[in-house]
Amino acid sequence: MSDFFGDDFTVELKRYFLDNLSKEVDKHVDLVDDSHWTRIRSEVCELSQSWSVDAKSNEFSHFAQWLADFSERVKDLQHASEFTKALLVIKSYCENLTSDSNDTAELAAKYSSVVESRHEVMFLQCKWGQQDFAIPLLKVVEITGGLSLYSMPDKKDGILGVIPFRGEAVPVVSFAELGFLEADSKNAFYVICEHESVRFSLQVTATEDLVSLRESELLNAEGAETMIPASFVSRFFVKNKKSIMILDVEKMVA
Repeated sequence: MSDFFGDDFTVELKRYFLDNLSKEVDKHVDLVDDSHWTRIRSEVCELSQSWSVDAKSNEFSHFAQWLADFSERVKDLQHASEFTKALLVIKSYCENLTSDSNDTAELAAKYSSVVESRHEVMFLQCKWGQQDFAIPLLKVVEITGGLSLYSMPDKKDGILGVIPFRGEAVPVVSFAELGFLEADSKNAFYVICEHESVRFSLQVTATEDLVSLRESELLNAEGAETMIPASFVSRFFVKNKKSIMILDVEKMVA
């Protein structure tokens, strides 16, 4: 594991590397289109080798190996949209390392599975009482329990309170205010999520399986009676004859 919190100079070098890499990825995402994406893929695959060297010099050994293997993971892609998703995985990996700092084999495996399941989307299935929902796996930072919930001086709509997590006061989404069914929160724990460096938490009473689904298996939630009529629920899937709504983390944060 990288000692991310070493001296200040080392910390800044590592953040500078991750920030620059994220910006480089953004530039290539903007260039991808249906006509030229294979050329962009070749360029990125070459760059990924130098990115790997830089990652290793910044003591991100697992990330370095992941980048070294990136060209192998994307060689069989068939569409520009698939390659765009693969590029965004690199950016998400950078953001995770910037905010979390833990360069682990488990983290590398998580992002590897997302790229390799390029025709599919991975979700963490959760429960709040009797209500099932799923969160995109890439948005999940950690599942944790044993944290105290504190009220906020100024109550904000949709926020239950805050929990302490790695030196931050992370807001907890109020399911009751968002239309979820009531549940006993005595044994609840938390799924820490992140979108564009903004962290928030969801209370859950259970976490079920990791679910990998093709886009074609995701259904439109509009008009579905079992779905919460909210902007952050636009799709769902069916598992064991039960409808599982998918939470749109971006809209939930907004």
